[in-house]
Amino acid sequence: MTVTELKQYVANKRKAKSAEWKKQIAIHGYCRPFTDKDYYSNRDIIFAGKSSYKIKFVHNTFYKTTR
Repeated sequence: MTVTELKQYVANKRKAKSAEWKKQIAIHGYCRPFTDKDYYSNRDIIFAGKSSYKIKFVHNTFYKTTR
């Protein structure tokens, strides 16, 4: 694949993605951030912060010897 073919491939792929996004926007509408009402009604399913990163595995001997 030459550089010009690569550029054409990327341009075609971007056009295809753009067409797909336009179809999805026509079906579902534009994305918008949560309002306060949406946030409070869905706060049980919103996971933010360190709750998903509590377990940290460190695999080095320096960490093991200093603890």
